[in-house]
Amino acid sequence: MRKRSVLLALLLLAGCGMAEPTRPATTAPGPKRVFRHRTPPAQDLIGMRLVSAQRDWPGPRLPVAPPPRTIDCSRLKCVALTFDDGPGEETGRLLDILAAHHARATFFVLGRMVDQDETTRGYVRRMVSEGHEIGNHSWSHPALTGLSAGGVREELDRTQQVVMEVAGVRMRIMRPPYGATGQGVEKVTRDAGLAQILWTLDTFDWRDRNADTVAKRAAQAKPGDIVLLHDIHATTIEAVPRILAELDRKGYTYVTVSELLGDVTPGKQYVKR
Repeated sequence: MRKRSVLLALLLLAGCGMAEPTRPATTAPGPKRVFRHRTPPAQDLIGMRLVSAQRDWPGPRLPVAPPPRTIDCSRLKCVALTFDDGPGEETGRLLDILAAHHARATFFVLGRMVDQDETTRGYVRRMVSEGHEIGNHSWSHPALTGLSAGGVREELDRTQQVVMEVAGVRMRIMRPPYGATGQGVEKVTRDAGLAQILWTLDTFDWRDRNADTVAKRAAQAKPGDIVLLHDIHATTIEAVPRILAELDRKGYTYVTVSELLGDVTPGKQYVKR
């Protein structure tokens, strides 16, 4: 009799750990939670589509450029700051300065520099995501006038390809190294769909490695000018904050080359607006 009592007590104790029975269907439901739908901004939608399209992409995710700006350079004092020969060791610092100033620029890149390592490839993706423009400056910086038509085409095509692979961008503008151009270069660039962008104001930063001198020259820009600089020189990067401060004082708006010029004709040369 005592054994049966102990067994019954153990069974009752085990039953205390069992889950509660399902509540009857007649139980009144609790308060309903309301979820408000938020329509993502346009930039989010662009990013969502890009991420979806790249889901199976084996390499790095391509950048999403900000929406195009509407800037009327016929009414505003616009200037296009352009940087050649990079990306290089100083390019990241330059991008930081431009970002802090909300200033956009145009980078004429060398294909071999883009393809140098993951750091330089990252700079190109950052240029796109921060609203800068990228232009073709050839693969290895030769004087294009000394090359055959096939040689010019190879220099440009290799750079077009690497920028497309790295950042998903097809460049529409190019700058001939040393500004050396002619009928042969014009024909190849026209066939390639690239307008030739030269410059109005040369700061000679490649020759005079002095930040004060470079800043003073760049600050002489006039509305509609295209200013030539190089992002591979530390002294140039040191000059940029001073350039921006002086042009700010004069009421300038910093635009990309395409924002300054609007639609451009492949093969044609441009030096200013």
